[in-house]
Amino acid sequence: MAVIEVIIAVGDIYAQIPRREEVRDLMRETQLAARGTPGCVSYTFAETLDDPGHFLVVHQWSDQAALGEHYRSQAFADYQSRIAELLVRSSELQVYVVQESTRPVPSPGGDPKHDD
Repeated sequence: MAVIEVIIAVGDIYAQIPRREEVRDLMRETQLAARGTPGCVSYTFAETLDDPGHFLVVHQWSDQAALGEHYRSQAFADYQSRIAELLVRSSELQVYVVQESTRPVPSPGGDPKHDD
């Protein structure tokens, strides 16, 4: 049986509060561009509930090569140069290589037998 790896990157981004709308606009533009990149499974930014200006980015890639291409792309370079002036501190990113995942609890309403 072949082992399928998936690459997941999770990052924390800390934006200047008065410039949150600029940050959101840049993030929308960036996630749209990234989602069209070969090997991108998903790419999403979200703001945390209890810490305004603290955003998370979660992206999933088919393999390490696809993630590497993303980081070498002009779109990523443009994002990096534009986001730098909007931050209060450096971003933090963790990259995970996942070989197996499970869903420990079923999703609510996830059973199609109960759909009306």
